[in-house]
Formats: sequence, structure tokens, C-alpha cells
Amino acid sequence: VRGGDEENWYETDLETLFTEDDEVKEFFVRLDEQLNKVNQFYRTKEAEFLERGEILNKQLHILLDLKRVLHERHRKMYSSKSGCGTSPPGSMSPSLRGSEFTGNPLTSCSCRCSC
Repeated sequence: VRGGDEENWYETDLETLFTEDDEVKEFFVRLDEQLNKVNQFYRTKEAEFLERGEILNKQLHILLDLKRVLHERHRKMYSSKSGCGTSPPGSMSPSLRGSEFTGNPLTSCSCRCSC
């Protein structure tokens, strides 16, 4: 096994194992090639999934920002129409505190109105 910085390149040392059988040497050479192809395939897939995870994370943050904007707009709209909005400033709905991954962004009002 030859070591690299981030990846290992496999090459079986055949000189110490077999010195006479060319067929056995050829088998191990091809075996090493296939192992390296498999390793490269999974490295590529891992990189693709990491990139996809970053994209999904960015989309999640965009959705959370949209949820906050919609909630503020919703609260201001009902506050001006019905005298609602008696909740103390800075209080947020439970879905906006702690874990922001729960709660419906359209129905998470904490102002006790019937919205």
C-alpha cells in the first residue's frame, strides 16, 4: 500500500509474494486496479453528498429566514387590525425558539389571536 495525502493507492508488493507466476501477478495487478476504481467511486460519491448537504443546509436557512419574515408580517398585520400584539416585545413563538425546525411557518403566532 502506497500512502498519499488524502487517499491510499493500493499496489500489492508481488516481488516478495510470487516471483514465478505471471498469471498470479497479473491477477493482483488487476485486483489492485479494481480496488482503486471502487475507492475512487466512493470518494466521488462522498464529495457529491457533502455538496448536496451544503446546498440543503443553505436552503434550510433560507426557509427559516422566510418563516421569520412571514411571522413578523403576520403579527404586524393582525396587531394593527384587531388590537392583537399584546405579547411582550422580543417574545417569539415556541417554534422560533430553540429548535427552529418545527412548527408551521404560517400558523406559529404567539399573540393569542385566532390567526
